[in-house]
Amino acid sequence: MDRRHTRRVPHCRYKSKGVTHHNCHIQELWRSSFLTAIHSLMDFRYLAQAPMFMDDSLTELASALQDFYDNKDAIMAAGAWKDSWEIPKLELLQSIVPSICLSGAVMQWSADPTEHAHVQEIKVPARAGNNRDYYNQIARHLDRAEKCLRFDIATYMESKWGEEDLRVDEIEGNETEQDKEHEPDEEEFPIDHLAATRSPINYFTIADALVRGCIPNAPRPYRTFSTTTTAFHLSTKPSLRLSVDEAAAMFNLPDLRTAISEYLHRLESRMPHHVSGVRSQQDHQLPFDRLQIWCKVRIQQMHYHSRQTPDTPQTLHAFHPSTVNPHGLYDAAIINADPDSDWPQRGLEGHSVVQLHMIFRPLHSELLAAYVQRFDVVTQQGNTNNRNAGTGMYLVRRAVRSNGSRIGDVLQITLIRSPAHLIPHFGKEAHLRLTSQTSYELSSDFWLNKYWSKEFYYTLSSSSR
Repeated sequence: MDRRHTRRVPHCRYKSKGVTHHNCHIQELWRSSFLTAIHSLMDFRYLAQAPMFMDDSLTELASALQDFYDNKDAIMAAGAWKDSWEIPKLELLQSIVPSICLSGAVMQWSADPTEHAHVQEIKVPARAGNNRDYYNQIARHLDRAEKCLRFDIATYMESKWGEEDLRVDEIEGNETEQDKEHEPDEEEFPIDHLAATRSPINYFTIADALVRGCIPNAPRPYRTFSTTTTAFHLSTKPSLRLSVDEAAAMFNLPDLRTAISEYLHRLESRMPHHVSGVRSQQDHQLPFDRLQIWCKVRIQQMHYHSRQTPDTPQTLHAFHPSTVNPHGLYDAAIINADPDSDWPQRGLEGHSVVQLHMIFRPLHSELLAAYVQRFDVVTQQGNTNNRNAGTGMYLVRRAVRSNGSRIGDVLQITLIRSPAHLIPHFGKEAHLRLTSQTSYELSSDFWLNKYWSKEFYYTLSSSSR
């Protein structure tokens, strides 16, 4: 496998320069099989990197490659490829399914470890020299690097002697310090950068330790907690402490007070927390007026194919408008809109896509909640799974009321299942004011990018199997 195609798509914003021209060109090819050929090949590459296979996944893998061959002529018809298709790497793709049947998953034969070792042990030391007497200089460089590493390990072990492995008490912090300052923490967790291999921190283990009472002095509510599918971590000290009205003004959420009132009513009545924008309460008096607000939360899930192995945590941002981000910085997420939903086995079925706008806790309360705004999946005619035939992705649209205001609600933060990545859908012509800072605010339609990570891809693909 060519591992150059395994990189994650970065979380990015989009600039307007050149967007209109390229998007119009894509629109001209939309009704052809051009995009189908491209996304089929991408699907094949993602599916082939799975660590294990069943009969249905092998069938899906073979089908993705066949879709590419059925539609590749559209690429030549569009003038995007003028040479022949006699490409060795492309021809080798046809042997992957038979190879998996005979020898197991392709990824177990990855050359990444040896290539990485070659870079670290040969290329990097060679670049540190003067291009003469390579072998001796590389050997001296590695010898000195090893001595420095051993010294660092010894001093690190000495400084950490007697401390607990979990370091949960440091992770959770102290409630007294929390009341003194309200700036967000730096990264709290000690990262052992000296280890040859580094596993991601396991928030599930820490949350379980807190629930079992291993850290009796941990502040309430716990800043690290989990559900059966997702673990969460908030910094010990919140980013802001504001009144409800001040928070509504700062985050540009005019219906924040009514949304909190509706949330408390649903919580008391044990009603499901759907993001509907409905306000059944006439009295919007709240039993509190002050909020603690966080501008980010760390989210962790288990690997799709190995439910006991934690994935690398990801950060969801909910920054209010500022000089750096005039429209704020609000990340997208998948939430559990259906009490009977099963993430990640059923993919997007029973779930909703939302944009996270505020993470807060009423002062002197153990409630941890979030204000989110909803996106709706755009129905694709002739496609039962609602995926766009050209991109293979869901198209989502901002949910708005008849007056144009966005539909938002407050819900428990534990209803969040996963971060998500949205790509603005420009349509026939991009907005003239589109910049890297306004692309999310000036766009109403977005692609739910299933290629954002392999784990996210497998989850969204599961709903079509």
